[in-house]
Amino acid sequence: MAGLAAPSLARAAAFPQRIVSLDYGLAETLIEIGLPPVGLVSADEWDTWCVEPPLPGGVANIGANTEVNMDLLAQLKPDLIVSTPFLEGVRSQLERIAPVTSFAIHDVGGSPYPHILAATRRLGEVTGRREAAEALIGRSKEIFRKARRDTASLRDHPLVFISFLDARHVRVFGPGGNFHDVLDLLGLRNGWTQTTNSWGFATIGYERLPSDPGTRLFYVEPVPPDVFPRLEGSPLWQSLAFVRSGRIARMETVFMFGMLPAMTRFARLLGEIGHRDA
Repeated sequence: MAGLAAPSLARAAAFPQRIVSLDYGLAETLIEIGLPPVGLVSADEWDTWCVEPPLPGGVANIGANTEVNMDLLAQLKPDLIVSTPFLEGVRSQLERIAPVTSFAIHDVGGSPYPHILAATRRLGEVTGRREAAEALIGRSKEIFRKARRDTASLRDHPLVFISFLDARHVRVFGPGGNFHDVLDLLGLRNGWTQTTNSWGFATIGYERLPSDPGTRLFYVEPVPPDVFPRLEGSPLWQSLAFVRSGRIARMETVFMFGMLPAMTRFARLLGEIGHRDA
């Protein structure tokens, strides 16, 4: 029996076991395929921006993605660092510590969904967890299929999704981002039809939000604490069609720049809203 075990142990040792992630989307994917990172940028803010999957205890916080703590990163002795082209400027520093594999996911000049599928499969390959990656893709597609059925009641209205930056400005999500891709997968209509940047959002004053009286607006948590107290006293905000008609609702936190786990969370939350409306 011992002789039979040796080849599998050798194969396992050939793949990285201690991985540091410089991206939340890659981290959530690693967790879902059973290989949580040992270190992560902004690990202390995971519950603010991602929520699920839960971040396992013991994942080291290695600083912000724009200011990685290189000393702490070296102390973790990673076998592999996973990153994105957004951090290509520090790649040479990272490669002094461990090999770096970069995944193009967002800011790709179009829909991120095909890139997310490709990155999920590639992450499975480089970690020796190809079957787990395919299983994640399969689970995700089933969630999308179920959510498409559950959201039938939402198809009669254009849907707009925003994130408040302050009491005057919002990010509104459109083509080129995760949220829009999920709406496409579920057969729902994005009410934001104007220009977005290469990350799939536009930063605007809230007065530019669509005025169609049939539009339903969802604001995604977290919301800065001073926003709604100030909006309550704003005649302009109170005059907006979706405010007057009561077609505005809160949506729980979803990471807008994530991968399949973020997309399936968004789909499930929409499905729950659809069930309540049915």
